Amino acid sequence: MSITGNKNENTTSAKLKHQKRTFYASSFGFAPYVGPTFSLATLQSSINIKNDLGPKSLLICFLCGLAGIITAPYTLKRFGAKATLITGEIIASFFTIANFYPRWFTMYPTAALTGLVSSSFTWSASAVIVHKVATANLSNKIGKQADIATQKYFGIYLGIVAFGQIFSNGVTVLILKLVNDDLFGPDHKSADTNFDSNSTLPTQGPQYKTTNSSVIDISQCAARDCPAEYAYGNSTKLDVFIPDDSSRYVLLGWYLLMQLGAVLVHSIAMDSIPVDAHRKNIITNKNDEESPTRKSLLNKPREENDCSALFAPIKISILHLTSLQGILSAPVYLLYGLTISFIWSEFSRAYVSCVVGLSQVGLTSALVDLLSLTVSVIISRCASNFGMFYIFIFGMCYDIALYVATLVWVPTSSTSYVVYIFAPLLGVTHAVRRNTQYLTTSALCPDKDVGFAIQNVLGGIGLMMTYAWTTAFCVYVKIYIMIGSVVAATVLWILADRIHHKKKLPDISKNQS
Repeated sequence: MSITGNKNENTTSAKLKHQKRTFYASSFGFAPYVGPTFSLATLQSSINIKNDLGPKSLLICFLCGLAGIITAPYTLKRFGAKATLITGEIIASFFTIANFYPRWFTMYPTAALTGLVSSSFTWSASAVIVHKVATANLSNKIGKQADIATQKYFGIYLGIVAFGQIFSNGVTVLILKLVNDDLFGPDHKSADTNFDSNSTLPTQGPQYKTTNSSVIDISQCAARDCPAEYAYGNSTKLDVFIPDDSSRYVLLGWYLLMQLGAVLVHSIAMDSIPVDAHRKNIITNKNDEESPTRKSLLNKPREENDCSALFAPIKISILHLTSLQGILSAPVYLLYGLTISFIWSEFSRAYVSCVVGLSQVGLTSALVDLLSLTVSVIISRCASNFGMFYIFIFGMCYDIALYVATLVWVPTSSTSYVVYIFAPLLGVTHAVRRNTQYLTTSALCPDKDVGFAIQNVLGGIGLMMTYAWTTAFCVYVKIYIMIGSVVAATVLWILADRIHHKKKLPDISKNQS
């Protein structure tokens, strides 16, 4: 036992010779990847809303991302977290390139490839890296000390990632403002327009102008926005959402540059985190104990090791997902996906682009990320003092109040500033849901490689659900869905937490005895 323990400790230290450098290289490198990736996803429901091209692309992306429950754990154990992360980031740049010429034959295949490889690889790999750095110096990787260390590192990590999103959104604002002047000039202003029921044109009031001098009634934005009314036709409302080609090319060029920069940082500055040597030793020892006849078949053990490496994570994933604790905690991950897709898709289109203009999407997204960063740091510092139970209860009460406010608000020219109030308030929601999903995985899932892959896949399902009904439902219907999801996820998590504590009590008593 002692020899094995020493081997494991030596392996851990060998993996992370430069812990801080690896952590900050991972975090600051991941930030310029996440920033443009999220910004581009946020804009899909606006710039590619025609024929539902953007939302359908994201739907395909997250649908293919379901395969990550198989590919991500296997790739992490086979090739290590660093190689997995870099591969995912390179693949993600293909979807950015496709947006230069958005057609179904460019968007759909790259979206499928991004979902199959990138979305599952990058988040799972980065989470594994942070968790291993946080617990590198701890003899017990599961327990109170590990939870506190993980909360601290994940708080810093998520804060840095949020800063990357803020920076990316700030650049988005500048590009859309400076390059897209011909579409959003001084004549672009929100208007409270009164419509006659027998006329298709406004009877009074100033016009909401674009280059096509189209007219839009902003009282039909926000919760009353119904994409099915304009996504598949030639409605003049599309001119509010779609930018000109010059601003599109400059913006996408900047996004691509940031994504490739992330690949460079991770390739150069981050230590390699190879496959868990302890698991390899177990397989090797098992093979050494086999009969001499089997030992002579040199290729046979290697094939079985590869096969077991592929199917072992699947077995663990199924066992966890089908357990009562796994079933009850799954809505936490689904809720995170629903939350961020509501912010990306519905809020950015129906509240921001529709009311105050496409050029403001970057600004409101930056406000979301700024509050998300602040609250993430607060949660990381206070989670061990207050406990996750009170964080979940606060999140439920807060979210219900916020969603009700977004439901009843009717935008007018004199109240359009409310959009800039909703943005930071949604940032608080974003932070709570993001941090709680990471903390849930760290606390409830013993195998972190599989746990973070499950978290990513179920979050992708939540995203997929939103983009599946983007044009099918009006926004007010989606708000009702969000309220119900918040309540259900909170109640089920409380039950899962109680089950987890009941299972821990017998183990603690055995250790004490």
